Order: sequence, then structure tokens, then C-alpha cells
Amino acid sequence: MKSKYSLILICLTAIMFQACNGTKNDGAESVEVIEYPAEDIVNQDEVKLSDDFYLNQIDQSSANDLARFLAGKSVDKYADLQNTDFYKAYSQKAKQQWEELTTKTLNPVKKWCSENISDFSNDTSCLFYPFGGPDLIFAMTFFPNAGDYILQGLENPGKLAEPEKISEPKIHAYLDSLLYSFRYLTRFGFFIAGQMKDNFKNEYLDGTLHIALYTLAMENCIITNYRDIYLDNRGNITESDGNATKHPYGWEIVFKKEGDSRPRTVKYFRMDTSDPPMTGKMEFPFFINSFKEKICYLKSASYLLQSVEFKIMQKLVVDQCDKILQDESGLAYGKVKKDYDVKLFGTYTRPLKVFSIFKQDDLKQALLDKNSQPLPFKIGYASQLNESVLMACTRKDPNAQQIVDKVETPSKPIIYTKDTVYKVQFRVSWKRLDERDFKDLPDVDYYTDNSAYKYTTGNFKTEAECKEFLPKVRAKGFSDAFIVKFYSGKRIK
Repeated sequence: MKSKYSLILICLTAIMFQACNGTKNDGAESVEVIEYPAEDIVNQDEVKLSDDFYLNQIDQSSANDLARFLAGKSVDKYADLQNTDFYKAYSQKAKQQWEELTTKTLNPVKKWCSENISDFSNDTSCLFYPFGGPDLIFAMTFFPNAGDYILQGLENPGKLAEPEKISEPKIHAYLDSLLYSFRYLTRFGFFIAGQMKDNFKNEYLDGTLHIALYTLAMENCIITNYRDIYLDNRGNITESDGNATKHPYGWEIVFKKEGDSRPRTVKYFRMDTSDPPMTGKMEFPFFINSFKEKICYLKSASYLLQSVEFKIMQKLVVDQCDKILQDESGLAYGKVKKDYDVKLFGTYTRPLKVFSIFKQDDLKQALLDKNSQPLPFKIGYASQLNESVLMACTRKDPNAQQIVDKVETPSKPIIYTKDTVYKVQFRVSWKRLDERDFKDLPDVDYYTDNSAYKYTTGNFKTEAECKEFLPKVRAKGFSDAFIVKFYSGKRIK
């Protein structure tokens, strides 16, 4: 039997956005809402990187120049290209499109934030935007003061283009494709991943990088550095990786906003965050945990965190983020209100038909009870029903996730001596766990390594004794358990 998630994916891939070719399909609900179509799920073991994927040889000024070029702004380096009739027309179209987005959506969002959720929009914490893909603009609009922006999606990261080396027909196609990729964001307030996949088939518009550069330049930001990045096993950023296809990878941009000298970063990671590829993989949780304070933003997230296939990501968000701003497609209202104080805004009656199994009657009733009024802008899937809803969630006890009850003294207390001892390591976590949760294992202990908690069981004087014990640990479900050696209480690697 297929899971609910699989059925949703089948429905999603069947929906076509008929308005593009002049036909209609069920009125407002004709919008395509594909976020993770089945054929687009990333198998990181199969990702193939081209030989020229590493682009660190391109000087940082090239990223800023390209950003300005894409935004229709003058760049000395590209003066000849920018003097052509085509580019002048492109620059005018880009300006008009951005002005329309700003007038209809971005400015109303900024005004609404200052009046309703200033504690969110003024927060300087890291902004974590899972399933956001290239949507940097809404992240920066709702959270203009964030120091770091972390975006995640399935779209390719992309490569820096060098316009002066592209033929005239191809540069035209490149720029036209870039403007075309913003069509749904301007009309409905969200990108459509299925359309992004098609947009990024262009030889030069090959990933999220170009949309981020365009956005930053339109926001009058100065890019001071750009690099390709990977996460190693411990969640540290590295610029090279001999086993890149096994790890999340993407890009990092360092920039400064107009009138603010503070350097900020935006990082994008291409990765599949459903449970199968996330199981046993700690790189991304470790990375997110390295930021002391985080706000999570969830918009047009295909209700993935309400499905059974994204429990790990759901737990990561709830464990790590003391504030969440989301629409109805993020965490279920019934789930989030247990751990967070929730302020509701906007209107909601039902989801689009393709998401009908995720109808939230409790959310509908809560909005009716408070006589909530419509938001002054369109955002999220519900905008297709002339509705939009936002939930501003603040953890009821900001320290709750850090509190661990006092652990009872083990029946056989571990005494570290100067002798070598052997243990079985069976669990790694980015947060402190209660050893009593592993009551079926003897002598449970932990040590910390690079912000991770690593749990061990057993306490043997010889490796032979520990080897006899290892199969018993694996038989309890910890199939990846292995032997570790300590001397004077410290791990010997």
C-alpha cells in the first residue's frame, strides 16, 4: 500500500498550471503546487558533479558584478553588453517586475511585520528556511535583521556565469529565463519547485545561485565573498570534499546591506530531508546546532512536516528553533501549539484540493474565534483561495529543550583510572539525552566531540571482552555500534 506522502506526490505531479497557456482548471485551484515531485527526490549517492563544479578560482568581485548585471544595474566590466538594445529592454523589465513585487507584496509585508511581529522581524538570530529553495527575498523581507540565512531545497546550487564569454543568443535566453523564473513569486508569493526544475535547465541559469544574486543586487546589497561549500561528517563547512555526493552541498555568499557595515551570510544546501536519507546522517543537524539561536521560517512547504516521511526534520525544527513563523503548510497547528505560544493572523477555511488530507479544522475554528482579518498581501498556497494565514510561534519555555532531569547514579558507577578501557559507542545526538532512556544497556555514559553528544555502553578492561559485548548492543537495534577506546577518561582515536 502506498503511503499518504506517495499519493500526494502522484497528485502533485499530475497538476498542471493551466493559466500559462490560457486554459482553465477548476478556477483558483489550477495553480501547480509541486514542491517535491517524486522524480525530483535527490539520491545523494547518485548526484554527479561536473569537473568544473569548484569555482573558487573566480575572484569575489565577479559575484558582485554578475549580481548587478542580472539586476539590470550598471557594471563597468559589462558596459558593452549593457549598451545593447536587448539589455536596455531587459533592465527596464527587471525594474518593472521588481517594483510590482515590492509595491504589491514586499512593502505591505514590511509594514505588517512592524505592526504585528516586530520581535520576529527585528531578531538578529540565524534564519533557517527549510524547503525554501531560492526564496531569499521573502526570508530577507520578513527577517531583515538576520545575520545568517540558511536555505535548503532540491534545486541545483548552480555555477557563476561569465556574461562576456556567452554568445548573444544565449545571453538573451539566460536573462529572459531569469525574469521568467520570478513569474509565480510575483503573482502568488511563492516559487514552484516543478517550474524551477524546468527553469534551471537553461545552460547558464542552472541553479539557485542566480536568483540569490539577483535578489541581493535588487536589495542594494554588496557581495563581498562567494564560495562553494560542503558539510563534512561533523557538520563543519569545507570547500572541498573527496566524497561530495554523500554530503549536503551548495554555496555561501557573504554580503553587506546598504547602510549596514555588518557582514552577513546566506547559505544554500541541496539535500533531501525526508527520513530515509536523513536517518543516521548527522551532518546537517550538527551544522544547524552550531548556530546558538535560530528562527525557523516555513512557507509553501507542501505540508511535508505534517507527513510521516519527515519526522526527523520535524524534530529538528522543534528541537532547535525557539521561534517559528509559518503558514498552514508548515507544522500542524495542533502540533505546534503544544510547545509554542501561537499568534494567529489571516484567514483560512481549507487547503487546496490536492492537500485536502491536511485540512486543519482546529486552525479554522481558532481564526474564527478571534475574528481574524485577512492579511494585506498574498502569500502561500492559500492565496489561491483568496486567503493567507501566518502563525508566529514562540516557545513557551525557551530553555525547555535544554533541561534534562538529573540522571540517577548507575548501579555500577564508572570509575575512570589511568588504565585503558573499552566501550561500545551506539548513539550520536546533537542534543543532550537522558541516559535513563537506554535502561536496557549497562553503564551508559557519553562524551562530547565537536558539539555532538556521543553515547557509550559497557566498561571493559580488554578489547576482547568488549568484542564479545558488541553483538549484544547491535541486537538491540544499534546496528552501527562500534568499539571505542579511552585512556584517563578521554577518547583515543
